[in-house]
Amino acid sequence: MWEVNNVPGHFLDKGFNVKFIYRPNNRYLPNIAVGLDDFAGTGYFNREYIVSTSNYNNIKVSLGIGWGKFTGQNKFTNPLDRISPKFSRRPKLSDTGYGGNPSYNQWFRGDAAIFGGFEYNFRNIKKLKLKAEYDPYDYMDFSANNRRDASLMLRKKDSNINIGLSYKVNKFLTIDTSYIKGNTVNLNFNVALTFNDSLSSKPSFKPEIKKNNENRNKQSFYEDLLRNLNSNNLFLQTAELNERQLDVSISTSQYRNALRSSSYASYIANETANLNDVDLGSINITHINAGVELNNVSFIANHLEKDSILPVEVKKYYTKFSSGQTKDFLDNEFQPKIKFPVIFSSLSPAIVSHIGNPEKFYFGGISLKYNTEAQFSRNLILTSEINYSLINNIQDTIVGPGSKMEQVRTDLVQYLKQDDFYLTRMQLDYIWALRKNLYAKISAGIFETMYGGFGGEILFKPFENNFTVGADLFYVKQRTFEQRFDFKDYETITGHINFGYLLPLGIESNISFGKYLAKDIGYTLDLSRRTASGFKAGIYFTRTDVSAELFGEGSFDKGFYFQIPLDLLSNSYNGNYSTFRLSPLTRDGGAKLTYEKELRGL
Repeated sequence: MWEVNNVPGHFLDKGFNVKFIYRPNNRYLPNIAVGLDDFAGTGYFNREYIVSTSNYNNIKVSLGIGWGKFTGQNKFTNPLDRISPKFSRRPKLSDTGYGGNPSYNQWFRGDAAIFGGFEYNFRNIKKLKLKAEYDPYDYMDFSANNRRDASLMLRKKDSNINIGLSYKVNKFLTIDTSYIKGNTVNLNFNVALTFNDSLSSKPSFKPEIKKNNENRNKQSFYEDLLRNLNSNNLFLQTAELNERQLDVSISTSQYRNALRSSSYASYIANETANLNDVDLGSINITHINAGVELNNVSFIANHLEKDSILPVEVKKYYTKFSSGQTKDFLDNEFQPKIKFPVIFSSLSPAIVSHIGNPEKFYFGGISLKYNTEAQFSRNLILTSEINYSLINNIQDTIVGPGSKMEQVRTDLVQYLKQDDFYLTRMQLDYIWALRKNLYAKISAGIFETMYGGFGGEILFKPFENNFTVGADLFYVKQRTFEQRFDFKDYETITGHINFGYLLPLGIESNISFGKYLAKDIGYTLDLSRRTASGFKAGIYFTRTDVSAELFGEGSFDKGFYFQIPLDLLSNSYNGNYSTFRLSPLTRDGGAKLTYEKELRGL
């Protein structure tokens, strides 16, 4: 933890690095990169650079000029001062305010320095590279508030030349060894993963399809269809056979991709029909979630033969996609009886972590988590989560966060200090479709660690368009630290209008405007991208009517997150995700309520 004047929690805000690269079409011309490091954080690591890189057969050469932290040694007068005298002086760090905002007044200003290096690829050992660089950094100045402490010897520098070897073992693992600063040997093992595709192969779809009796009537076909779909985790909700058309509605959490699950379901349906001497022309698969029709995928039956590759290739005129209706599936002839309530539960270890608290940067531990989901009907669902803390460092906290605003988030660590059973969530939801493409939800109970109450959400999601429009509104009260069923006096109404749009390259953009937990008003912008494997990465920031002085260090809320599919490294399909979210500094401004079963996710 960084400390200044014995006050914990200073200089925790994080900046962002951006780089712009120009790659000319002429291979004889160098690539040009312009970069800004820590351009909107605390300012302690600000640096800007312009660098060119050229490739000559098996040699790569880079040469650049840098400002800010690049100017440790052998610095010289900024050549940009010929354009304007303002480039000759770099403002002091104390002039950067509360951080969190682009420090325009520092960019490319003050003294400059040269840096560069080369990389040589050995011809006989193709995966081995020799690297060397000229490094002007002054490591004594390369820390928050120019801290000088026990790490002084580690920062000592005897040379500006660094050399190293890099060997790429495979596409995932690289081993590097280097001699830096004229006095230090490094050995690094770098593991790099690409999330464009799954990192493990999945088995071919080979369902076991049986006929359970010798009858050849419609009822026997329905019963076989029920058993064969359910045994492959494609749970039949309703079905209807009308002449040569078969309508089937299913519910599954095993597959994220509706084409895959509908292909599997239609293949099983067609094989079951063949066993029952039923001649099918088309098969329509409807996906159901929380009693709501999500979509309908139609197949031509003779394109689902045994030698076909599943999932079925999408071909114009052979496969059709359309929006789900409100509840047409409930009009189907065959409706298996469901004995409500249906209860699902799981017990598993969980990592509890909180990063960016003003008192201390990291708090964490391990707990035992018991999740249950009870369906009282197709649309009425109770979700609960009970935790038992096994081990953590959260008990080390001493003082409160001392926020100047209402402490709607900064005292979260006080909730995490519980050392026995605590109730994280007990949320009751009723979800339904108002009409085609228009969905609604009302919720009540304990939504999260800090808040409980009641409210609702509405979402308009046109099936064939790239945008969504929605709104949410909740009345909430703050819970007591024990996280049972008691509440504090603080209460508020929070809600937002939300607009999402799918941009080119698969980038999802979402902006919301409304009132936050601390009663501040503003907007949140979220940008993310999901790869073919299901991995999602995104960034967000929130600006409200809270001033930087009142918000504190960081000036406004911001952060990033990853959503990792659980089957990324597995040899079987799984529709669930694990989400990692990091806000570099937890403050009370721009704080949103969190709750389960957001309509857009459903």
